Amino acid sequence: MSVNTRLHRPLATAAMALAVIGSSLAAGAANAAPPVDPADLPVADAPMPVSEGEYSYVATHDVTVRAASMKVPDAVASLPVPAQYRPANLALAAQFDMALAGALKSPGGCLQIVVDPRAKSGNLFNYGFFPVAGNYCQ
Repeated sequence: MSVNTRLHRPLATAAMALAVIGSSLAAGAANAAPPVDPADLPVADAPMPVSEGEYSYVATHDVTVRAASMKVPDAVASLPVPAQYRPANLALAAQFDMALAGALKSPGGCLQIVVDPRAKSGNLFNYGFFPVAGNYCQ
């Protein structure tokens, strides 16, 4: 896979995901999990390495701040999903929320999204959200 593909495909995927999530904001936010103790937040560090076939998107600091102001984790939690997927959807929202909060604890920090299309658990994709330290962000 070319470097160009590794850079542009994740950007398009992330932009599409944010558009879908942003459009769901009008539906209202579901009750999210209680706030996490700041001491339990993941610590922002270098971006997670990705293996062949995975896609990674590292948001800019400004996009990370905007995602927090838009309450994207609440929007993810409020997405309409079948009842059997509700716990997984809420866990995804909680993971996003913790990574977002961890990223914003680092001056200039940002959020990394890693998508693995080779899900092993019967899902379509495996997602990971990771806080990235500000010195690695734009």
